Amino acid sequence: MICELWDRAVRRSSGNIAIQAEGESLSYAEVDEQANRLARMLVAQGAGPERLVALALPRSSRMVVSLLAVAKTGAAFLPVDVDYPAERLSYLLKDAAPVLLCTTRVAAAKLPADLTVPHVALDSAKQIAVLGALPGTSLSDEELTGPRSASDLAYVIYTSGSTGRPKGVAVTHAGLAGLAAAKVDAMRVDADSRVLQFASPSFDAFLTELLAAFTAGATLVVPSAGTLAGDNLRTTLREHRITHAVLPPAAVATVAPEDFPELRTLVVAGEACPPALVDRWGAGLRLINAYGPTEATVCATMTDPLQPGEDVSIGRPIPGVSVHILDGELRPVPVGEVGDLYIGGDGLARGYLGQPALTAERFVADPFAGAGGRMFRTGDLASWRADGSILFHGRGDDQVKLRGFRIELGEVEAALGRHPGVAHAVAAVRADHGETPQLVAYVVPADGGRPSPGELREHTMRYLPDFMVPSVYATLDALPLTPNGKVDRKGLPAPSVAEQPNGREPSTPAEKALCEIFRELFPAERISAESNFFELGGTSILAIAFIQQAQEAGLEISPRDVVENPTIEALAACASGKE
Repeated sequence: MICELWDRAVRRSSGNIAIQAEGESLSYAEVDEQANRLARMLVAQGAGPERLVALALPRSSRMVVSLLAVAKTGAAFLPVDVDYPAERLSYLLKDAAPVLLCTTRVAAAKLPADLTVPHVALDSAKQIAVLGALPGTSLSDEELTGPRSASDLAYVIYTSGSTGRPKGVAVTHAGLAGLAAAKVDAMRVDADSRVLQFASPSFDAFLTELLAAFTAGATLVVPSAGTLAGDNLRTTLREHRITHAVLPPAAVATVAPEDFPELRTLVVAGEACPPALVDRWGAGLRLINAYGPTEATVCATMTDPLQPGEDVSIGRPIPGVSVHILDGELRPVPVGEVGDLYIGGDGLARGYLGQPALTAERFVADPFAGAGGRMFRTGDLASWRADGSILFHGRGDDQVKLRGFRIELGEVEAALGRHPGVAHAVAAVRADHGETPQLVAYVVPADGGRPSPGELREHTMRYLPDFMVPSVYATLDALPLTPNGKVDRKGLPAPSVAEQPNGREPSTPAEKALCEIFRELFPAERISAESNFFELGGTSILAIAFIQQAQEAGLEISPRDVVENPTIEALAACASGKE
């Protein structure tokens, strides 16, 4: 149980720094006192075993303390991201029906207007006074509403659903101790470690970071809220002297290993790890690839430390987890043959909150376990290697049909990732500008290189049949990311209009000036009046440089203008209208 793991850490490491956040350092004893006070307030509000407490809090020390407080009451926590659309938040809170929602004054302003869940702003003067008056000692059994058990609900995480509505994955405490032990052992976390808290609290990787740090008596470093990628990630890792981090490959691709001499262990997770990432990062530190769906308590498999030049697997099952790779008749497939990946063991979630039919469909009887055993059908494809490790082959539903051929996008991405000049790659089928559908490759260059489309095409033809070779190759400074750091496929830009044959030449002085700036920023692209800043690979950081150059040319353009009018002709019209 989370509370038992935490109590054990406090007994062993009470004087160690548990949380460092926004200039504040809290010892294990200080965090425990804060969590105990909040837990007493939560119990008074109805928190207890099998009840949910929603936490609408940003990445902060308050979020960590609140999670621990909920665990102490025996209740389960429900993370709520207030930056989600109001309709989604309303649905989530109605579906989960928490007894209470904890938030801050700023975050409360973003909550749905029709919110019916009782809620408190933890940073309000009233709540601060209430908490300050409560004892900071551990709660007695008499104060709790009921006994706590490892079979109790620990948290509910909402993930996207095939029906268009998010579904709540209900996870118990049963697999958390095994997860914590496996992470500490694989990552070699100790009391001197400084573990980065990267993941959004709305994703289960957040819990992995907490457990890895606290189980070892280490320091959890909590940076301020915001996207951790590129310069922000680089600054955070360096200034906070991070020694251990769990990051998605797309975020890793935005920084370089030589920037972080104190980083000892890097775990990549959340999406397929490109071979180029291993080649770049594997030589200088302990690099581990981890895999696991939310339905299996965060992590199901991990690799040994990866070395440059080797095939990238997702490793072997961690203790307490069983993995099966089966055919359509639920029979084990031979080594080397691709099949459907199923996961069993103590860490399996109960299922989907309030959705028994979907639970029965995805959590099926485990024919390889004893009576009552279950396994989760992940929807992923995998194969066994002779050494007992597992190769990931993408999603079973990540399949597209183009010109009559079925194509697995994961296979296209893997081929692109073998190019030494590619740090990360994503493939997608697009039909922009009224064109017929085409296979598009999006690549982030490695080590400052910029492979040409012809070079990339020649490379992919070495690994793929003609019908799987992308037609268009778009180079981006970084891939768009979701709040949890995974690739945002819906946010991938359309293929550059500069690559279209009939781009209009600039005609006005403003258009001509902006075209010159675009040519400096995107030297490898053909620029026209219809060129789109973001489609060419523009980023928020690059937008700053663009705006400065435009101002030097006498054109007033704001960041909002770039977002709302990203083409040269629209920006020129916008700038001319301000004269």
